Amino acid sequence: MKRIFNRPIVYLSAMALVSAAIILSPQTPTYANAPTRLDTDRLLSREVMPLAGNFRYENVNYGNHSAHKAYSVGTRRSQNNDIVLRFEVRAGENAFFDPEDRDRSEATDQISFPKNEVIWNAYRVKIAKGFSIPSGEKSWFIIGQWHGSVSDKRSPYIAAQMDGNDLVFLRRFLVDGKPKMEEMHRVSNVPRDQWLNIVIKHRVSETDGILDVWMNGREIVDFNGPLGYWDHADGGYWKFGIYRSRHDQDAVVEYRDVVTTTNDLSKRAAAVN
Repeated sequence: MKRIFNRPIVYLSAMALVSAAIILSPQTPTYANAPTRLDTDRLLSREVMPLAGNFRYENVNYGNHSAHKAYSVGTRRSQNNDIVLRFEVRAGENAFFDPEDRDRSEATDQISFPKNEVIWNAYRVKIAKGFSIPSGEKSWFIIGQWHGSVSDKRSPYIAAQMDGNDLVFLRRFLVDGKPKMEEMHRVSNVPRDQWLNIVIKHRVSETDGILDVWMNGREIVDFNGPLGYWDHADGGYWKFGIYRSRHDQDAVVEYRDVVTTTNDLSKRAAAVN
């Protein structure tokens, strides 16, 4: 496991369950500013436990960017003993810094990787049934996004987002100093309530960028060229969960086996599920 800036990269997996289990009291959730340390001494229940406020996993702090309801961010154990992170949004619920036209329940790791570094990012994601996702240019439902830096307010330079029933992968890059967006691949009719194994390899560069994407063992994006925002010192950092335009239906998305690293994840990319 490679360290970046003296902080270990997060790895949530079944193996992690052996060494780290998360448990919080559902009866008395608190939302303190200090991150909740993962408890290694107690067993994680298969019932969803609220993850109150910020949390700390393997010495890495994650920001809990949500409405901080008891259901906003939670954790459970799957039947296969995987650690699962659960995100839920309801209409009008977002982080304190959000405007009123969007809903958010996300985990944010603000490790900023250097530019020109090849970064691997992998996660398994499951989009629940029972709610609709709008489509069109004026709506969005992002499940994973890479941003340039904490202070960079531009749209993500890599985004995995639902558009109706489709899963779309987007890249952004600079043209004459302004972001330009391009759709890289669209997966039609993505199944609900099934785990999708997504692996992304990328490098921010004006001329020599990389964006490779695999889903369920199949490479769907193989790109070399301009990627990201190269007009500042940082390469990027990752956020995952739900970030959507304001909608009136409750939405739930779950994640497991989350990895962000500079180590090669080719074997993970080849995994079907």
